[in-house]
Amino acid sequence: MIKRLERDPAGPHLRCDRVKTLLIGLCTFILVWFCAAPAWAFCGFFVAKVEASLHNASSKVIIARDGDRSTFVMANDYQGKVKDFARIVPIPVIPKREQIRIGSNELVEGLDAFTAPRLVQYYDDAGKLWQRERNAYLLGGFWIVAGGLYLWFLSRLGGMKMVVELCVVLLIVGILAAVSLPSLLGQANKAKQAADNQSAINVTVADRFTLGEYDITLLSAEESDSLAAWLSENGYPISANARSMLQDYIEQGMKFFVVKVNLEAFTQGEYNYLRPIVLEYDSPNFMLPMRLGTLNATAEQDLIVFILSRDRAATVANYKTAFIPTDNKSRSQKPSGEELPPFVQEEFPAFYEAMFQREYEKQGKNAAFLEYAGFLGMGACDPCSVPPEEIEKLQTLLDQDGFTDFSYITRLHVRYTLDKFPEDLVFAETSRKDLYAEMEKQDLASRNRGVLFQGRYVIRRLQDAPSGLAKWRYGRWKPLWAKNLADSTGWDLKSIEDKIALYADTAALALRWSEQGQKLARSGQHERALNYYKKALELDPSNATIWSNRGVSLYELKRPQEALEAFEKALSLNSIDWTARDYQEKLRVELGGKLR
Repeated sequence: MIKRLERDPAGPHLRCDRVKTLLIGLCTFILVWFCAAPAWAFCGFFVAKVEASLHNASSKVIIARDGDRSTFVMANDYQGKVKDFARIVPIPVIPKREQIRIGSNELVEGLDAFTAPRLVQYYDDAGKLWQRERNAYLLGGFWIVAGGLYLWFLSRLGGMKMVVELCVVLLIVGILAAVSLPSLLGQANKAKQAADNQSAINVTVADRFTLGEYDITLLSAEESDSLAAWLSENGYPISANARSMLQDYIEQGMKFFVVKVNLEAFTQGEYNYLRPIVLEYDSPNFMLPMRLGTLNATAEQDLIVFILSRDRAATVANYKTAFIPTDNKSRSQKPSGEELPPFVQEEFPAFYEAMFQREYEKQGKNAAFLEYAGFLGMGACDPCSVPPEEIEKLQTLLDQDGFTDFSYITRLHVRYTLDKFPEDLVFAETSRKDLYAEMEKQDLASRNRGVLFQGRYVIRRLQDAPSGLAKWRYGRWKPLWAKNLADSTGWDLKSIEDKIALYADTAALALRWSEQGQKLARSGQHERALNYYKKALELDPSNATIWSNRGVSLYELKRPQEALEAFEKALSLNSIDWTARDYQEKLRVELGGKLR
């Protein structure tokens, strides 16, 4: 007798659970694949050449701090007649003559350029973008076919009820994938400072001497009336309301470093500008007196402070230290959603000024802003706003000025008035770990190990014309870019959107001219290619790739001087265009020049 086999009641349910588990895992994989898709198609790297001086009237001071020793490098931004220049600086102790010297403007300018807020540009390669999308289409087609066959198999195995349930699951997951696919918003919504003359009673002149183009006097006083009288008698003009502030400094036990130009020495000297004064002294007071600078001011003052240390950062202790808004997430292959419209490249100083003023007002007009904190070096910046040779030069200048081991830089920006900053700036050193922890709380820390923080802003531009889904997805970013710019600056959103549209049309036409030029160049028709590059650059003069392509054609046509100029223009826009740099070095050798 043949025994009939009975079906296990748990069998179909078990198989069904396994099928559902497998299907959910499969759908999750597809969802993750497509959600990650926006990060596929971005290659190229660009650092826009940004003017280091973003503000019309800003004083710059370098302070190197080592234990209780402070060394100040005070840049002179005086814009009047040289004979009228005078500076009065309260200091806690009387320094020795050997602690005062003339510094280098190049050092101040180099630190300013290296730490300045920077604009980064990424070129998005639409060809690779389409290649990735084609692979996605093929993969999607495969899963559609596979899914259809799978459903057919299930219908044969378990009936239509199971198929309907699975179709509902697929529909829900498909909706989620469709919503997640086109947008970067899921990655984007974290957007986010020997007394030889006692003509006035109670004033002691500790020392007086000439150094370079300056007459320097070191003095102390017992009360402000005598000090004001001495200053007036010795040609240091002060305002009528300065006495109360001078008395305040006297009561704090402060001494005074006073300086004016020695016209004879200045006229006979080899420099036609006022050089920085370097002053060092030992004191536990880590501070910068700035209030006297407000007495004759008719508007807000800007002060940029570069604090050098061996391994520590610095903040302002007696006022809030705020972090300037920054895009620390966007990378060449990872858009953040915090990018700005491409036309900002031509308007970066105006953008930064508007953004800074907005943040300054938001903080109550009495905060110092951190704009940079990190090491000096090629691998430390993210990205570097100056070419490698300029970083090497800056390191040499630091060595020459006695700052050999001071490799950590903090840049603080203070916009101030007397009513909002009634006290001088007092600084506090902080460990990099503590500063990083504070930035992590606000999701502002740099992802580069060499730099903790920097003012960093990103634009993205197409390297060539997109097609297919890439074109549609790229277009969806523009409203987000416009909103980011409007929120940062307070500029009118409609005007921004109009500019984006105009820029997109112009840039697209420039790309078409450039592509035609490249085709001609590849066939050896470099003279004709130059005509197309010229048309493209008339439309988009900030495109480093077109400048570099123009340089190659000029080089092939044996026009080395013009080629060199084209490559140097490309490098001024993109300091890490290694093709342009190689040609630049080769041409300078051919022309007998040296690499700057």
